[in-house]
Amino acid sequence: SQGMLALFQHPEERARLAADPSLWETAADEILRWTTPVRAMRRVAMRDTELAGQPISEGESVVMVYASANRDEAVFEHTEAFDVRRENAKDHLAFGMGVHFCPGAALAREETRIGVELLLDRLPGLRLAPGNDFAHHPNMLLRGLKRLDVEFDPK
Repeated sequence: SQGMLALFQHPEERARLAADPSLWETAADEILRWTTPVRAMRRVAMRDTELAGQPISEGESVVMVYASANRDEAVFEHTEAFDVRRENAKDHLAFGMGVHFCPGAALAREETRIGVELLLDRLPGLRLAPGNDFAHHPNMLLRGLKRLDVEFDPK
């Protein structure tokens, strides 16, 4: 739903996808970077270490804020732009990293790509219905819309 909302809010990107379906693979990763369904995850430091000059002691809690990492200006140019052509879109951390990388990442990418692509292909007049409040579920770790009301013209 958040990926669809991004495409509704950025009609120029939706038009690019309609004109060039080869962009869908990159678009799926850009949707995941942009929407970041898993907002944050807590970990415990297994040993003393340092991160960006900040000492972290063994046993301390560390919170990885994926939503922030996916807008990191050191990694992504124009971080606040939703761009289905983003060359490094796969560098997002929506699936974690290292030993904590999501084993279902490939499936999730394909579900995102196929689901959104088919919806837009089969319902080209798909649009937001009036009255959406874009409310999200109240959850500190996961971000998802409670609902996304849409309408379309029957073929």
